[in-house]
Amino acid sequence: MAAQNQPLQPFTNVVASGIAICDLRSLLGYNIERITLQLGGGAFTKSMITGIQLKANGKVIWDDSGSRCDARMQWRGITANAAFLTMDFLEIKAKTLAGVLAGSLDTTFGVKDLRLEVAIAGATTPTLSGYAEISNPIEAGDLQLVRPLIARVHWATQTIGAAGTFALSVPHLDPNSGGSIFKRIGLFSSNCTGARIERNGIREWDFSSAAANNFNAGEYGRAAQAGLFMLDMVNDGFFADRVLDTRPANKTNVANLFATFSAGETITIVSEVLEPMDVY
Repeated sequence: MAAQNQPLQPFTNVVASGIAICDLRSLLGYNIERITLQLGGGAFTKSMITGIQLKANGKVIWDDSGSRCDARMQWRGITANAAFLTMDFLEIKAKTLAGVLAGSLDTTFGVKDLRLEVAIAGATTPTLSGYAEISNPIEAGDLQLVRPLIARVHWATQTIGAAGTFALSVPHLDPNSGGSIFKRIGLFSSNCTGARIERNGIREWDFSSAAANNFNAGEYGRAAQAGLFMLDMVNDGFFADRVLDTRPANKTNVANLFATFSAGETITIVSEVLEPMDVY
């Protein structure tokens, strides 16, 4: 079955300040590829969505804010629209079918309960609805290896005390904390001027200039976003040997992220990873 669109069940508790909830159990049995929210009513912007959490069996598998999610999606080249916010589990610009589908949420892998929680603050008579793009679970033999993987999102904050270069605490980057398969690491910062990833002291990804990083990404169809320094390991749309794998199976996977700042600030670090549901 090709992908089809299905309206989400109505959200409950859509109020000016509170947590709107959508029961997604009607999507169980399908492969969820994308979820798109539609904002309406009075004053209601993505910046008023202070939190988005997708929970499977009570476990948070997607955790972000509306404005950060929007910036990450626009970086990928997804159309900007004030009334719509996409949560994309696919990589629609990947150059292989496995790359496109890796990360889609196959709910037949033990998902018994699925709900979406959207925290709203400071809106005026908001309305919230949405739809999901779904398909049948992946059956092709050569895609079975990616079938359990989910495009999960983690975030953390870190205070940068002054100008300089610092090691950043990225969730699950260290194999001793579980490791992960990283597609991207987004640094939401006003002052980040460069970043690099080192594995066992060897530089694997290095852009000392934010302008050069954005230019390079733009050549592959990415769209630079204000206040976002994106370390994109899959700029070119290929995933094999491109993602940053820090899982502990191979201790050579120890990696560190260093970033340079022109001034002190508190930053938010958002990781886009591929992980099965049962980790963490």
